[in-house]
Amino acid sequence: MKVKKYKAENMQQAMQLVRLELGDDAVILNSKAVKTSRFFGLLSKKGVEVIAAVDEDLSNQTVKTKNIPIQSEGIPDSKQKISSPAASRIEQDKLFDSILEMKKMMKSLTQEKQRDPLLPDFFFHLEEKLLQSEISSLHVEELMETIYGKWLENKTMTDKSLLKLLETEVLQSLGEVSFDQDSYKKKFICLVGPTGVGKTTTLAKLAADASLKKGKSIGFITTDTYRIAAIEQLKTYASILDAPIEVCYSAEDFSAAKNKLSHLDVVFIDTAGRNFLNERFVEELKEVLDFKEEMTTFLVLSLTSKMSDMKKITDQFWNVGIHQFIFTKKDETTSIGSMYEISRTYQKGAAFVTDGQNVPEDLIPFTKELMVRTIMEEIGE
Repeated sequence: MKVKKYKAENMQQAMQLVRLELGDDAVILNSKAVKTSRFFGLLSKKGVEVIAAVDEDLSNQTVKTKNIPIQSEGIPDSKQKISSPAASRIEQDKLFDSILEMKKMMKSLTQEKQRDPLLPDFFFHLEEKLLQSEISSLHVEELMETIYGKWLENKTMTDKSLLKLLETEVLQSLGEVSFDQDSYKKKFICLVGPTGVGKTTTLAKLAADASLKKGKSIGFITTDTYRIAAIEQLKTYASILDAPIEVCYSAEDFSAAKNKLSHLDVVFIDTAGRNFLNERFVEELKEVLDFKEEMTTFLVLSLTSKMSDMKKITDQFWNVGIHQFIFTKKDETTSIGSMYEISRTYQKGAAFVTDGQNVPEDLIPFTKELMVRTIMEEIGE
């Protein structure tokens, strides 16, 4: 008898594995819901575990006889096995051995990857919170492995100590990722990104900050000619800040606008929000704007977006020359670990985060330490 254990995401997948390897004659001995481990048995996800068995002789016989024609009734098979007491004893011995094998396997399963009884539940709380915050399982695993190693050296750590240790590891994992606080070093500040992330409002916040708080002379350029409302919105902000604005429909318009506003300290450039999952729209943007060294380009991403979409958008804009990120709508989500995930994955920091609609109040200059502290406050709750 052949006995084997299978793990899968659900029972349907498990049964497919059983039938594929053991055939239709396989018998399910045990099934249960489990959490499949990723390292040390600590990080886990839900799944099922199935123990199946099959009589190898029966299984082989099934395979061998699939293509053999059925014999006519009344004609004996000369090769047919004749039952005998000796044969029965052999089968009983094989069955007994199989039962012993199953018992041995079940015992090993109960002992497999048992967690250290001293490991605090808060450890698993942290792991779950990290995953819920949109940090990838790969990065969560790396962080928790490090913490687990430190905990093994000192098993008397309190929950507060574990949280502080995690904060330190998250900060160190960002390495040399730059969070530039001097965002007005270059004359032209350009915001790019998909539709609906709040680029125009964010641009107004940046402009108000530069004008009202830092005393710089400012102007606006917009290439968002797809939405009349966007142009009117930016004109309203320009009027409030007493700043000139140029509307551009082509590369020639854009070049002329840059020259016209070159006497100003900072010029803020708004761009159209399109479906930038389509590479063609990114190419159209590059045809109008000349992304040169005199321009700082921020990719604006909404924290309410799915992580997979945020990464696809970033990939599409990568060749444009992204200097840093601006994350918006922090006040509309609890999954703020995506800030860390994006910054670590692409090795670029965030210059600003927005957490409301007020101009210019809801604009937060960001640092690496502030990002980590913000995430840890959410995780530690």
